Amino acid sequence: MKTRSIRTRLIQFMLAVTTIPLLLSLMITLMHTRESVKEQTVNENMRLIYQGKTNLANYLNSINRASLSVYSDPHFLRNLALSPDNYRIVAEIYTTLQSIMITNPDIFQIYMHNNLTGQSTQVTSNVPRREFRKEPYRTIEQFGKGVTAIEPVHPSHSYGFPPRPADMAGQKVITFYRSITNVPSTEQQALLAIDVKLDSITAICEQLFAEGEEQFYLIDDHGLILYSGNPDEIGTKLDDPALVNEMANKEGGYYDGSKTMSIYEKLDVSFAPWTLVKQIPHQFLYKHSTELTSINAIIAVLALLTVIFGTLWISFRITKPIKQLSSYMNQVQTGQLDVEVDIKSPDEIGALARRFRQMMDTINNLILREYRLELANKTNQLKALQAQIDPHFLYNSLQSIGTLALQNQVPRIYSLLSSLADIMRYNMRNSEAMVTLRDEMNHLKLYLELQQERFGDQLAVEWDIDQESLEASVPKMILQPIAENYFKHGKDNRSGVGRLSISSSISDERRLVIRIANNGASIDPEELVKLRELLKQSSLRSETEFGPEDGYSIGLNNVLMRLNLYSDNTARLIIENVEPHGVSVTLEFYARGV
Repeated sequence: MKTRSIRTRLIQFMLAVTTIPLLLSLMITLMHTRESVKEQTVNENMRLIYQGKTNLANYLNSINRASLSVYSDPHFLRNLALSPDNYRIVAEIYTTLQSIMITNPDIFQIYMHNNLTGQSTQVTSNVPRREFRKEPYRTIEQFGKGVTAIEPVHPSHSYGFPPRPADMAGQKVITFYRSITNVPSTEQQALLAIDVKLDSITAICEQLFAEGEEQFYLIDDHGLILYSGNPDEIGTKLDDPALVNEMANKEGGYYDGSKTMSIYEKLDVSFAPWTLVKQIPHQFLYKHSTELTSINAIIAVLALLTVIFGTLWISFRITKPIKQLSSYMNQVQTGQLDVEVDIKSPDEIGALARRFRQMMDTINNLILREYRLELANKTNQLKALQAQIDPHFLYNSLQSIGTLALQNQVPRIYSLLSSLADIMRYNMRNSEAMVTLRDEMNHLKLYLELQQERFGDQLAVEWDIDQESLEASVPKMILQPIAENYFKHGKDNRSGVGRLSISSSISDERRLVIRIANNGASIDPEELVKLRELLKQSSLRSETEFGPEDGYSIGLNNVLMRLNLYSDNTARLIIENVEPHGVSVTLEFYARGV
């Protein structure tokens, strides 16, 4: 039978729809328009901000030049060193300061401290004031390095002089500082501070943005706002870390954020490291491009509606067999393997359904064969288990031998057999995955008692156990494998008496710390590095992945894996060489009951 292809139906349908061209047109138009608007806006505003930067630099340089007029007065530097009791000297200094004040209408007041005579002078529109001080009211080092600096926007103050009713307290100003020296000497003879009102700076900045649609900032190198279209923000820090980071190492450029376009330019004035920042919200930046995109979007929506109705038709008329086949697969997934697949369509789905039915028949046959094989294997395993020696029989036999030894007055043999029996009984407690540290320590003592019988005076054991730690709940059989490593790999009869040191404590973080150290052979440094690396990956490896050459690794890995399972991967196993020879293993983990 000739197959009627679903692919052919889909291709014929999609060719009749212009969804893809419309969507591509919409996206390209939007992207191109946005990029064009952004490029044009950036170029225009870069030129505008550059002009504003030039005007602002000229204005600040005029303040700088006004402060330099003290050097134009041939008597000024000489007068600084003369007696302040000479009224003519005082009048000449005041005249020089007064001439600086009248050079710019924005100069609010001038303060000068004479380091040579200790006299501080304040010049305002009122009568000047003077007094003697050890130090100036402010120092230039508080605001910058070099001979000039600017204090950011702040309310005006009287520089330590008593306030007067005629003073205009609270006027927002910036303060220009100049260190006056007698060139070529660099020693400061006087400090000049000029308070400048913000009127001219405000006038320059207001010409650089459209109020209501855009925002403009003038910030210093610390991110402090010197001017803002919102007066409440003046004196605060710019709350845009991404923009501040962008401006950190660049002289000028733009930054396109998630909601605003920011264009910035740094001021080329050494004593005023300021930055002009203009922000344009995207809603105003892309206003016209958004309108054009909306028109295209309406056309695209109409086309998409056509696609939706066509897709629904395909879903009901063509994909119905696919849903039926999916339902049959869900029934198989629940374990019902004798599903009757009733799909007879002549297309690819029908062919797939027939293949699925054949596959299920094959799987049923394989399952039946595997079931019989598994049943035979289980029978053989049961017979093998029945042939094993019952460990309880061995435990009871040891008890009988011990009783016989006691009857024949050999108590040492009875004691050792009892220790061995207790060890076997401890190991046979399979229902207990967790025990107290007290039980684990007792088991270790029994094991070491047998070892001391073996080695005699050549083995000494030292115990330093915190009684509080004995009630902690720990995984079973974590100490004996560590101690056993000493007898397998570390005991060296040539080094004299073998010593084992076992200690436990509770750390400040309420973690159980157990340390087992010996004076046997140390681990080769290269092997120690390899061992530590293997233990780092203990949660990703099983015991079967460690080869015989891993030495210490198998037992330690088993202990660490069980501790991590018990303590949510917060356990630590630290293995170190000790001086002059020996090995120390430290376990540290959070234990219940601590």
